[in-house]
Amino acid sequence: MSNKTNSPVTLFIVGIVFIVSSWMIYTNFSVPMVKEAKDSESWSSTTGVITHSDIRQSESDGNTMYAAEIDYNFTVDGKSYLGDRITLTSGSSSTSSIRDVKEELQAYPLGASVKVYYDSELPNNAVLKPGADFFTKLIKYTPFLFGFFGFLMLWQLIKKLGLLVLALFIGSRN
Repeated sequence: MSNKTNSPVTLFIVGIVFIVSSWMIYTNFSVPMVKEAKDSESWSSTTGVITHSDIRQSESDGNTMYAAEIDYNFTVDGKSYLGDRITLTSGSSSTSSIRDVKEELQAYPLGASVKVYYDSELPNNAVLKPGADFFTKLIKYTPFLFGFFGFLMLWQLIKKLGLLVLALFIGSRN
């Protein structure tokens, strides 16, 4: 077995890629998503009616996945709209637990009257639960983790270079 160590060049390149990628993801993806979640807390609201409430089933890597599938109608300034999101990130997640989906659907039975929050500038941008959910918070903080790993890689490089300089200094004294 050989003892492999990462070359300083590899550590530098991968560290920089992690840092730059995390910054780009944060500024171009996380910040707008978190801003929309925060803005949704002050959106206008109206009353809507659930027109469809069912469980969507799909297969993923051999596992059966479930998601709540909800549609609702609502009216803004005399114009009718159709919404399908519970939260801003609805539709992007599913679970293997049908029980969790059934619990969520119990809050939105067919024909039920619901409070709909909508963007007054773009009323078809609507949700039933405004604000940040778990997925939004995950999207907000995950890039920091990748940036941290990048800095750890650069720290390893600095330590290696420091040891090299120390070895050269001690070697030159002898």
